[in-house]
Amino acid sequence: METTPARPTAAEAQAALDSVAESRKTLAPYVRSPWWLYPAQGLGTAAFVIGLAFTATHPSWGTSILAVAIVVLSVLPMLQQRPGRVVLDVYTHRGSRGTALVYVLIFGLVVATALVLNAYTAADWIVYLAGAASFVLTVVMGPIMDARLERAIRDGR
Repeated sequence: METTPARPTAAEAQAALDSVAESRKTLAPYVRSPWWLYPAQGLGTAAFVIGLAFTATHPSWGTSILAVAIVVLSVLPMLQQRPGRVVLDVYTHRGSRGTALVYVLIFGLVVATALVLNAYTAADWIVYLAGAASFVLTVVMGPIMDARLERAIRDGR
């Protein structure tokens, strides 16, 4: 005959919750992306913008750059994987979801602006400027999202 374990007392339950909260506070500072991730991701997003915009005006060159950007952006999450390491997605974690939405909206605006302006003016400098803007956006917003994720884990949100 199976017996059910005794329910913990209020003090035992509180001690368990306090232990979890202390573990979160201890681990939170280690929840960071590698130093190279956002610069590499920024280069990938810059190449994506440039490749996408140039597919209309420089088809073979633009398509090649776009393909390289897609490969780079696809490989980056895999490069972070290693045994014993847990990878959290900073873009979808609720602690940084609002910031990620702002990032995606601004990035989409940069891409759309580059495409429209390049279509009307065929000025390549606009595309390069948009690529640089997406690089800066990624390098700035990435650590902000990391910090928000760290704070959410530390605070138990």
